[in-house]
Amino acid sequence: MHTSLETLSPQQIETLNVLYLARFAPEPDVGEERPAFHPIGGVFAQYHHELYKLIQSLGINVTPSRDVADLLTSASRYNYIFTVYNRSTRPVRNFEVFISSVCEYLHLPYLGAPPNIRASAEDKLLTKMLAQSLQIPTPLGKAYSDLDALYPPDFPPPYFIKPRFGAASEGISQDSFQTTWAGAKQQIHQLMTQDGKACLLEQAIAGTDITVPVLGGKVPIILPCMEEISETAFGVAVREHKLLQAKGRERVMLRESDLSAVIISYINRLLEIITPFDYLRVDFRLSEDRRHIFFTEVNIACNLASYAAVSQSAQRIGISQRDVLQHILSHSLARQQRRFT
Repeated sequence: MHTSLETLSPQQIETLNVLYLARFAPEPDVGEERPAFHPIGGVFAQYHHELYKLIQSLGINVTPSRDVADLLTSASRYNYIFTVYNRSTRPVRNFEVFISSVCEYLHLPYLGAPPNIRASAEDKLLTKMLAQSLQIPTPLGKAYSDLDALYPPDFPPPYFIKPRFGAASEGISQDSFQTTWAGAKQQIHQLMTQDGKACLLEQAIAGTDITVPVLGGKVPIILPCMEEISETAFGVAVREHKLLQAKGRERVMLRESDLSAVIISYINRLLEIITPFDYLRVDFRLSEDRRHIFFTEVNIACNLASYAAVSQSAQRIGISQRDVLQHILSHSLARQQRRFT
């Protein structure tokens, strides 16, 4: 095990009573068999089952729930909320901040980060402005939230359009990449009218995505930089990739150590502001000539599945998925102990 990793004490394991909130959380008496591939949620049903069994494997008493109302009606039964419920089935705007806010009100330790930190990461425009203030290069961008104000940006195409808020590449498709303002305007209009999503239009950078997981701690652990290579137009990872409903994407370690050093220096600047947190992932865009790095976003409480970037990156340096989970839980409890005891 990595020498910097934290572990739960036997007493913590014995006394923890966890409510596990996930959209596809299994039934409490679920066996070892993985659920079927979900027609809408894709691999997420299997991921949420895997994560639940992993928490159980630590010897922790954990109760799964698909209903966020359990947090409101049964909170007194639990002493920790493990939530990967990033999207509500109900029409709740900016739901990512809801659970952390409720937990703060109830004085219950929870997974993720305080509401203000979570909000700053979930709003991709604010995160972009934060990065720019720290002299971290970002693609040029413009936000849209009003259908009556769809004016072109002051930079030329090609463009990349994505929801201003959201995770797991929700709203990202082949149509997110547009070579003209007319096409970009149509895509923005569609996202805003069909899905009710505020949008962020960015300068499209030809190249590949770089993702870097970070585990929280007194000294955060920056895991190896991973390059995500997609066969889609402009190398875009779409929603179907995140749900494992489409092929054509692979993840490899970034081979250039000099680029990794630059990326890590940028991450260290961000971590001076985006703190505290239990774990997160920082995403960048590497230009096609492999000479320029651009920050794109931060994801807090991101995917912990065995197939996802956090686990795969950790495995490259001998850290198991189980070790990652235990470290995150241990750090999460420690960072909240003084406030909630």
